[in-house]
Amino acid sequence: MRELNVDLAERTYPVMVGSGLLSSAGRLLARRGLDAPPIVITNRTILKFHGPPLLQSIREVFGDPAVVCIRDGERFKNHETLMQIYRGMFRANANRRSWILAFGGGVVGDIAGFAAATFMRGIPFVMVPTTLLAQIDSSIGGKVAINVPQGKNLIGAFHQPAAVLSDTDVLKTLPERELASGLYEIVKHAAIRSESLMRYLESRLEAIQHCQTREMTHIIVESVRIKAGVVASDEKEADLRMILNYGHTVGHAFEAATDYKRFKHGEAVAWGMIAAVGFGRELGHLRPGEARRLIDLIHRVRPLPSLKGIRLNPLWNALVRDKKFRSGDIRMILLNRIGDAEIRSGVDAATIRRFLRGFLASGGNLEDRRG
Repeated sequence: MRELNVDLAERTYPVMVGSGLLSSAGRLLARRGLDAPPIVITNRTILKFHGPPLLQSIREVFGDPAVVCIRDGERFKNHETLMQIYRGMFRANANRRSWILAFGGGVVGDIAGFAAATFMRGIPFVMVPTTLLAQIDSSIGGKVAINVPQGKNLIGAFHQPAAVLSDTDVLKTLPERELASGLYEIVKHAAIRSESLMRYLESRLEAIQHCQTREMTHIIVESVRIKAGVVASDEKEADLRMILNYGHTVGHAFEAATDYKRFKHGEAVAWGMIAAVGFGRELGHLRPGEARRLIDLIHRVRPLPSLKGIRLNPLWNALVRDKKFRSGDIRMILLNRIGDAEIRSGVDAATIRRFLRGFLASGGNLEDRRG
């Protein structure tokens, strides 16, 4: 097992990465001072495939946990599902000594974490992420939220977990598309912070796509190290932490404009990164060779869903609801080179709109844009 810490001003919590950790979860989590049975928030698919070893381990240390199963999918990360979780917690007689164990992908982690942040003004929670995307991204940093019709993650909080436990074995059951969704986020981490991770991905991609344990452990640990370092410097996203949103501003808009049905989150971020490369090139960022290198790696991971049929106005309407747009001083995260991202202020809205019109018309092909 590899263990590294997210170091924050007020407290530190561990991220544990390794094979077979579900079977030892109870023992590992007891070290964190938790002393009551948790309320496990999960979905039926995860419970079926991976639940028995985790629940047995929890039962041996803490006693029988309550289990609340929610529906799977970004469109269910909403107020109705949140109320379902609260009802389950009340049925379990949860109180301020209770804690939540979020057992699933990013949707489970986000909404279970938000429930923990708000139930009785805040109780502890632990992340046990079961997708690659959740293990390297949403489980790290304490951003928890639900979606509303106006946009993604617009109702949320910062609530750091007590611990994160990532078992690499569960990734072997992921569908190819789900695995790729996580890999796009790892590409993002490499793009903004680590040229050496970019080289590793380029050279070991085939083994990674086959979920080889050594390669998966390496890229998860390196991605967590990158995100933990940024979060430790800027827990509440005042400045530096914004670089983690590379590809997300436009990516979230793609998700919202298609009602969260066409794209996996990582796929939308991948398109957002490609758009950011193109837009950055127009502003003089990133040499052509490095731009092509990043785009080529994104497309090597897996073919992306088409942008066909996405219209500019719904995309733009989703985009302008982003807090970086509403603030007046529009900021974009752009690359100077692989491993070096910057926050660019004072971006002109009309220029972005004009770029996106051409980007959509070309189907995302930066070499064939028609504006």
